[in-house]
Amino acid sequence: MNKYNSGDIIFSLFSILGLLFYIIPIVFIIWFAISTTKQLKRQTKLLEEIKESIKK
Repeated sequence: MNKYNSGDIIFSLFSILGLLFYIIPIVFIIWFAISTTKQLKRQTKLLEEIKESIKK
C-alpha cells in the first residue's frame, strides 16, 4: 500500500494553495509599485525635456 493517504495529499495541496493566495498578491503589489515608479520616472524625464525645449 501507499505510505500516504489520499486525504493527506489533498490536505497538503490545499495548504500550498492557501500560501499561494497570500504570496501572489504581495508579489503583484511589489511588481505594480516598481513598474509604476519606472513609468513615472520616464514621464517626468520626458516632461522636463519638453519644458526645456519650450523655454528655449
